[in-house]
Amino acid sequence: MRRAQIRGFLGLLALAAVFSGPAGAQSSPATGNPTSAEPSSAAKDAALNTASNLIGKALFLRCFCSENNLSFDAQGQPLGAAKTTDWTLAAVNVQKVERKGPTEIELQGVRVAIRFATDRREFDRHPLNDDKVKIQLPDPGDPAAFARELSAIFSEGLDRRLQLSMPTYWQHYFDPQMAWPPDGLTGIPIYVAGTATRIPGATAANEGFMPVSASKKVSAVYTSQASRDRVQGSVDLRVAIDAKGALQRVVVEQPLGYGLDARAVEALAKWKFTSARLKGKPVAAYSLIRPEFIIVDLPQ
Repeated sequence: MRRAQIRGFLGLLALAAVFSGPAGAQSSPATGNPTSAEPSSAAKDAALNTASNLIGKALFLRCFCSENNLSFDAQGQPLGAAKTTDWTLAAVNVQKVERKGPTEIELQGVRVAIRFATDRREFDRHPLNDDKVKIQLPDPGDPAAFARELSAIFSEGLDRRLQLSMPTYWQHYFDPQMAWPPDGLTGIPIYVAGTATRIPGATAANEGFMPVSASKKVSAVYTSQASRDRVQGSVDLRVAIDAKGALQRVVVEQPLGYGLDARAVEALAKWKFTSARLKGKPVAAYSLIRPEFIIVDLPQ
């Protein structure tokens, strides 16, 4: 396990050897001027050097692709109908870069799972060393175009562009003040128990409030990666239920990672709710849901 971090790149220092023949030697005149060594083929390969700079970076696939063998076009888009996953399973560590042909570069590495450390409130990177990754990249022959290609494929860390491509329940985790798109709760008060609230846009219900209740619950299913690494814990989801008991909004309040947050949201869509009431009338309200992920070892 290691925390996501950005490493610097090690530059390459080429040393030119200087040779001069003895005075009067016929093979070459003794000019005394140094001659520069020819750069190696690797040093001449600008695209390979640029791709090698990805080694050691905290990378995420912008496509959220779940496959471990991927090919991209020159615009950085995945070829074929690529399946997707949650961003917490879309990280990679590039470990090796090879040129496979005049117009093709291959990246080799491992997939990485992201887990939230509740004590530090930070995301940690957990390499999945059994999940080997190979990524085929076209080399357009233009350094600037290749740099744009890599930028379209990878995010270094959780940049704003990556966050905005996530589902809304993640977007509002990273930016709680973000406005919601028009929905069934637009323009109406959304209540929360108590006399004060820190939830953006919520209205304190004060007295006479009965909170949301669940009439049907569905358990979330583990991801294979979380099951294999025996990840346990809970996900805090803040939900907004309208006056008819329909689920309208979901926000991750405290994540877990390993794709389990997305699994919790998927299961939540199958729940049935009874709306909150304020002085006897049904109203829209927020509620906190906490799905638990617990591994139970069955007796052999």
